[in-house]
Amino acid sequence: SAMEPGDDQKQHETFPPTRWSLVLDAGEDDPVARATFCHAYWFPLYCYARRTGKGVEDAEDLTQAFFERMLARDFLAQAKSSRGRLRTFLLRCFANFMAEQWRRDTSQKRGAGKPALAIDALSAEERLALEPHDTSTPELEFERAWARELLRQAVDRLEASYQAAGNTAVFHALRDHLTDGSGETGYDGIAAGLGISEPAARFAAFKLRQRYRQTLRDLIRDTVADLDEVESEVAHLRGLF
Repeated sequence: SAMEPGDDQKQHETFPPTRWSLVLDAGEDDPVARATFCHAYWFPLYCYARRTGKGVEDAEDLTQAFFERMLARDFLAQAKSSRGRLRTFLLRCFANFMAEQWRRDTSQKRGAGKPALAIDALSAEERLALEPHDTSTPELEFERAWARELLRQAVDRLEASYQAAGNTAVFHALRDHLTDGSGETGYDGIAAGLGISEPAARFAAFKLRQRYRQTLRDLIRDTVADLDEVESEVAHLRGLF
């Protein structure tokens, strides 16, 4: 499964800087941290807003306004004290934010000023259309969108690392073999296309899956407050599907 943890033993070193650090750094007006944080987590919240019945413009406004509040220093104090999983923290805060009368007389009109997060509504709706829609709750849809976003980020990060190493062709040839048990056939054609032996192609696929699992774990690690929570978060995200 794509959500299976890697085979490496759990490390017990000091918990490294994570997305939580980016949240706090954003409060210091770090533009890179702000952009990274917003773009990493806006889409699941947009899905949640749409699933609760909000229209496209309202969902866009809510998501943008939430991140503007999220990146305000008075709000970031909650992040320091709450910790826990970033996934649950963001959803709880966003749900509370939606319950407020966020369009106040003193708020800026739509289109005025520069929002903290630029949303391409057409792109967002195209992505939303690809999400499965059933009788699930908005909370479940948020969590599934969260999990898929992590998977997408893992693939993008993995592709970038292969590209940096000059192995883009290997990545694209084996991309369909990312998950264990997927694409057990076709290695002969892949090997021929890459100019390597079939055993070498199979080993390259094994290494790709191994690096994919570790990349995914690194992303998940960035969303929890303690290293010991990584395994339970992996199990939770697997259970969503």
